[in-house]
Amino acid sequence: MSQKHEDVAGGMSYRTMRGIDISQISEYFEGSDEDTSMQLLEKDKDYYIASANKTISRLFLAKKRIEFGVIPEKNTKMIDKKISISIHWLEKLKKDINNVQSYSEFLDVQKYKKWHAIKLVPSAAEGILLTSIIKLKIKELSSLTHSTILKEINLINNSAEKIFLDLLNLNENSDFDEAEILRIKAYNKAIFADKKLKNLK
Repeated sequence: MSQKHEDVAGGMSYRTMRGIDISQISEYFEGSDEDTSMQLLEKDKDYYIASANKTISRLFLAKKRIEFGVIPEKNTKMIDKKISISIHWLEKLKKDINNVQSYSEFLDVQKYKKWHAIKLVPSAAEGILLTSIIKLKIKELSSLTHSTILKEINLINNSAEKIFLDLLNLNENSDFDEAEILRIKAYNKAIFADKKLKNLK
């Protein structure tokens, strides 16, 4: 498995990648007898609970950044609600993982896909913060004689914002390969808009 896919999926990409029948390879990861299987299961549980805690911490960081940022109230409320729901889901997931007694009870692929959607929430929320700050910069420069250029920059920034808003509302049925591409595209659009603004000053 490439480092790229590991970075995207947080070590669980083989469970979310389309076209792979996990049932055909899981037996190689689950131990050769009952004792080793249970020991490996406990380590698996520790790993995924720790990963869930990392995702929760990342969500809290994004929440704090949004609190200190300048974002329209409707977006702030939407992001706050999304983060709260995501944290609640992860806390329940941790309990589900902790209660698992065998590999046959382990998480189904849909939960991993839902988790992947949640992993994208912080960067989507921060992307909305970024585009909101750029909007304020555009407004500050609106008194200058750059109306045509500012309209172009505003269109680019709005396009980035729309992508971030869409990424904020992904679910377990979403195309995550496309989502990861769109996330990079949105950040590049926002950075390009900000650079063009700086060139006007």
